[in-house]
Amino acid sequence: MQNNQTCSVLHLEHELNVIFNNDTVQINEWLDTPIPRLDGLCPRSLLVIGEQREKLFQVLQEMKLGDIA
Repeated sequence: MQNNQTCSVLHLEHELNVIFNNDTVQINEWLDTPIPRLDGLCPRSLLVIGEQREKLFQVLQEMKLGDIA
């Protein structure tokens, strides 16, 4: 994703569905779990501001590529 492009909630939803195979229970559990890579914040709390969504998108890409657990 380009640096000057903000990550939309729709794009994040798509990535979550890909990573969690459209399992809404797993998606919601992950969104509400504090993540050390996100400074202990729950991913859901990062959905509001574009810059924070970008950080969340980066974590999802790392998960997708197997870079983090």
